Amino acid sequence: MQEVVFKKCSANDINELIKMSQQFYPEHYAHIWKNNDPSYYVNLSFNQKAFKEDFETATITYFLIQKANKSLGLLKIKKHQAIKGFDAAIVLQLEKIYLLKASTGLGIGKKGIEFIKNYAINVGKKIVWLDVMSTSPALSFYKKMGFNTVSFYDLDYPGLKDEHREMQRMVLSL
Repeated sequence: MQEVVFKKCSANDINELIKMSQQFYPEHYAHIWKNNDPSYYVNLSFNQKAFKEDFETATITYFLIQKANKSLGLLKIKKHQAIKGFDAAIVLQLEKIYLLKASTGLGIGKKGIEFIKNYAINVGKKIVWLDVMSTSPALSFYKKMGFNTVSFYDLDYPGLKDEHREMQRMVLSL
């Protein structure tokens, strides 16, 4: 059986990251946007310029989640991203973890969290944190993985349905 691997990305992977993002984001999130149109967020976050800027930022790292050289999803982490109550030196943000719809429910997300925990420990971090929509099915997954909610806030993206604005900031102690 093929293993799931986490391939550290470089700027050479931008086109693959864009292609994947433009597939998985609408698959999972079109319903939270008015007229089922997620183009505002897709155009904001998943374009050549946004990825290029991320790759020029030393504290941001992307990983493609792959199996048998086929991309199934991605991880985006930010080192030294402080949050209230925690020093930047000890925290790592899991900013994005996305899987293609066909890759969900197969234990790959759990492997992703284990990978992030090990990565964080290896770079001397004591806390992993993330933000998740209160209406997201991923919320119960993160709780099961040991994350705890520490605060709430609302997104102000135009076109986002009001019932999907609330976000939860969650932390995991390592």
